[in-house]
Amino acid sequence: ATPSSGDPAEDAYMAGYHLWVAKKYPEAEAALKAVVAKYPKHKRASYAQNLLGRAYLDDGNPATAAEAFAANYQTNPRGERAPDSLYYLGQALIQLKKPADACRVYDELDAAYGDKVADSLKTRVAAARKEAKCK
Repeated sequence: ATPSSGDPAEDAYMAGYHLWVAKKYPEAEAALKAVVAKYPKHKRASYAQNLLGRAYLDDGNPATAAEAFAANYQTNPRGERAPDSLYYLGQALIQLKKPADACRVYDELDAAYGDKVADSLKTRVAAARKEAKCK
């Protein structure tokens, strides 16, 4: 159980997050989907949609994960986790044996966010570009 913050959206997101950390992926997926559906305008909606994709990815469902990551970027491109969703979309595409598509996603991440991307994400994207053999 997570202590109440007084913000139902925050509490619901944290409950989903804790399920994901505990590797209870189906339960996390359900909880995170509920956050996105119930609180689409809340700051945590971008976090929940991104973590939903990560739960699918960690649960061995890269195609479903790709859909969740793409949805986060498309519906909330200014959301705090939209750049991360593009990175993980690329990772899902690599798992799906679509490295050229992953490279296009990494290009989109750079075009959309450029210097606004955190250094840690830039480092992960550079490594992912090498893995995908991007030009």
